Amino acid sequence: MDIKKVVDAVDKANCALELKRKIVGVKFLFNKEEFERADAKPLRAKMPYCCMVKIAMSGYGRKANIDTFACLSAARVLGLIEANENYTSGQFYRNLGMYQDLVTAKKVCKNTTHCQHKAYGVMVKPVEEFNESPDIVIIVTNAYNVMRILQGYTYKFGTYKNFKIIGNQALCSECTAYPFESNNINISALCAGTRFMAGWDKDELGIGMPFNIFTEVVDGVYSTINIMEPNEDKKIIEEKLNKSKRRDLKIVYNKNYYTGLYNK
Repeated sequence: MDIKKVVDAVDKANCALELKRKIVGVKFLFNKEEFERADAKPLRAKMPYCCMVKIAMSGYGRKANIDTFACLSAARVLGLIEANENYTSGQFYRNLGMYQDLVTAKKVCKNTTHCQHKAYGVMVKPVEEFNESPDIVIIVTNAYNVMRILQGYTYKFGTYKNFKIIGNQALCSECTAYPFESNNINISALCAGTRFMAGWDKDELGIGMPFNIFTEVVDGVYSTINIMEPNEDKKIIEEKLNKSKRRDLKIVYNKNYYTGLYNK
C-alpha cells in the first residue's frame, strides 16, 4: 500500500467534501495469528459491528472476533459464523415481523450479500492508519456528499447499475459484504438497527467501496469540483485548499457545467 497516496486522498476528500466523520477502512482477519498481529486494540466487551465503524470514524480503531461481536446478523454476513436453517428459510425475519410473509423474508435473506469466506475477525480504523491495504472503505455522511462521491465514481468509471439497497443490514452487508463480493461501490440508506445502536444522524447515508478504487473515486470527486460546485461551496473548498497548502487545483468561480445550460 502506498501510504502517501492514501493520506493524500484523505486530504483531497476532506478539502472537497464537508466530512464530519473520518473515512475508515475494514480488513478481514482470517486466523488467530493474523488477528493478534493486526494493529488495533481488541474489543474488551461485546459491541455491534456498526458501532465499531462509528467509533473508528471518531479515530478509535478496533478489532473484534466472534467472542466480541454483539450482532450475530453482522457476524453472519461478514463470514464469522454460518447461517442456520432458521435464517436461510426466512423464519427468523418473518417471526420478527420485518417482512409480510415467509416467502418474502426468504427472498430477502437469499438476496442479502454474505461474504463467501470463513473469517476469524475484522479490524476497522481510519483508512490512513493502515500499514497494509484494507479490503473495504466506508464513508458515512450526508446526501450531498454521497452525490459528490457518486459523481466522482462516475467521472472515473461511468454508470454503475447494480446498487443493492434494502434498508437493513446497512453497515455490515450493504457497505461491507456487498462491496467486497462485487468488487464495486454501494450506497446504503442505513437501517433502523444501526441508527438506534450507533446513533447516526437522520440525514446520514452510508457508502462502501473496495479499497482498490478509493483513491480513484476521490480523484474523481476532486476533478469535478469546478464543474459541479456552486460559488458558495467553492469558497469553502478554496479556504480548505489554502489551509492544506494544496497547489494542485485552481478554483474557478461563476462557471460550472450548468452555467448557461437552461433556458430563461
